[in-house]
Amino acid sequence: MPAILKNFLRNTAFSQQLKITVTTGVLCIALFSSVVSSWQGSRQIRQTLRDQGERIAVNLANASTLALLYNSAENADQVINTTLAFPDVIRVEIRNPNGNPVVLRGEDKRSTAIDDMPPPPTLRAAFMEMETSYDWRFIAPVLTTQTASAFDLEQKQEMLGYVRVVQSKATLTRMMTRVFLVNLLISFFFAAAFLWLIQYLSKRLTQPITALSQTMLRAERGEANVRANLVGAKDIVDMAQAFNSMIAALHEREQALRESQASYREVVESVNEVIFQTDVEGNLVFLNPAWKDVTGREVAETLNRPLKQIIEPDSHSIFDIWQARMMEQSFPQGCRYEVRFRRANQETGWLKVTQKARTDDAGNFAGTAGVLSDITERRAAEEQLKNLNTELEQRVKKRTRELEASNRELEAFSYSVSHDLRAPLRGIGGFAYILEEDYGPQLDEQARGHLKRIRVSAQRMAQLIDDLLELSRLSRVSLNLKEVNLSAMAQQIFSELAEAEPNRKVEIVVGQDLMAEADPTLIRTVLDNLIRNAWKFTGKQAQARIEFNAEQRDGTQTFFVRDNGAGFDMNYASQLFQPFSRLHSMDQFSGTGVGLATAHRVMMRHHGKIWAEAEPEKGATFYFTLNTDSVGIN
Repeated sequence: MPAILKNFLRNTAFSQQLKITVTTGVLCIALFSSVVSSWQGSRQIRQTLRDQGERIAVNLANASTLALLYNSAENADQVINTTLAFPDVIRVEIRNPNGNPVVLRGEDKRSTAIDDMPPPPTLRAAFMEMETSYDWRFIAPVLTTQTASAFDLEQKQEMLGYVRVVQSKATLTRMMTRVFLVNLLISFFFAAAFLWLIQYLSKRLTQPITALSQTMLRAERGEANVRANLVGAKDIVDMAQAFNSMIAALHEREQALRESQASYREVVESVNEVIFQTDVEGNLVFLNPAWKDVTGREVAETLNRPLKQIIEPDSHSIFDIWQARMMEQSFPQGCRYEVRFRRANQETGWLKVTQKARTDDAGNFAGTAGVLSDITERRAAEEQLKNLNTELEQRVKKRTRELEASNRELEAFSYSVSHDLRAPLRGIGGFAYILEEDYGPQLDEQARGHLKRIRVSAQRMAQLIDDLLELSRLSRVSLNLKEVNLSAMAQQIFSELAEAEPNRKVEIVVGQDLMAEADPTLIRTVLDNLIRNAWKFTGKQAQARIEFNAEQRDGTQTFFVRDNGAGFDMNYASQLFQPFSRLHSMDQFSGTGVGLATAHRVMMRHHGKIWAEAEPEKGATFYFTLNTDSVGIN
């Protein structure tokens, strides 16, 4: 039954479904209403006829007293005839208390065995004794009232006998049939009127739906510019508008899809890389025109053939490994590998394969898709670069050996300078001192001045040699990076200067806990040079002030030494960190001009920077930064 209903709903038009459903429903409702109305009417008729039968039995009992007192049927003829004259009364009985008949008139389809039974002793009122499919049987007692004496107020009733009236159901059946037919006729009349109205309304309803359905079929067949008519009920109009909007949106999407496909085709055909797809067996099912440019083979001749056919045998193993992993879908993000291939002209080259597994709707492996890039030139360049790197390494090793030899020569030269130059200087200074001590009183003032200048120049030359050797050593010494407390180091240098010149009044400011990662020996050389320069160039200030601190500049910790001393002209700032460069004369301030060059060399070793800002007679500020994160392994 459900299959039949499904076929009916699937293969029948909506208008026919509506007509059949409504007609069947209306007929069922009409039939049901007729049955219900007939049942209600039959109940009322049935009750009326039963009440009538009981009244007939009571009337007959009231009129049968004489017949029972004298046990004479003649005394009951008139009342019996009157009772039998009622419609549907088919039998009348008058019986004595023992159940023996006094009068029996009419037909009875029942056996007399039951009728001869005496009535119940408690019979005092009429009631329906029995009901069959043909009739009702009513029984009523015949009572008489007796008085015991004139003084006895209580009256007693004595049953003289009883009567039985059998009433046929023919009238009931006839009236029920008539009522049912009338109700059925009325129901079907209204059903027909309702069906006509439903037919009219359904026609108005289904015509726009049918038209909309036909429009949809035309659209399904691919007709262009199909639009539904906006007629019918509001819901149908809304459906038609929604259909028109959907068709318009589909048209726009189809247009966009065509444009996208055209753009995609242009991109696919214009790229230099090969775009490919393979099926489950590894055969090529799609190739763009770049295939011919890369391999020299025609696309049509290559389709439905395995990609492996162009791979060189020495690359088959890696190709097979990745194809197996693609089939296992072990790399959902895809993979990249390089293989050698052979062109149609038998030349070999290199391909970079970018490949990803394709799956069907069920998630099963359906092949692969990817890109083939010709990297032959890149691999050749890499091979050439590899050879150049090898040659460069050999050159570096050679230059390293030469540099090591040069360093050894420089160390030997430094030793020679330290040993061979210091001895003559010591001799010059010693003999000048002897002349001054032994022959000083014999010499005039000018001669003694010359001897003093000889001694000072010898000492300055010795200091200059020491500074040069220190500058050379700083370029070769290995860095030993540690975390250094620059504040404590600066305080120590200031203390040494104060002990050397206890009479100087200098305001000293040192920032608290300034930490840096640096070589302790080299960074002390920088601080010592910068602080001693500040101490020296503030020597003529009555209120000297020197500050060592740090600040953030462009996100970098920048240390500085600031003073309010002689300062300098910024036009000559580029000469500050060159060896032997001096911006003040020896008469103004002593020095060799190597200290700032040494500080600059140390900053270079730490990959940092050092610079200065100053103004004549207003002091100078020397800044430096450390970048030990980029310092290589010693």
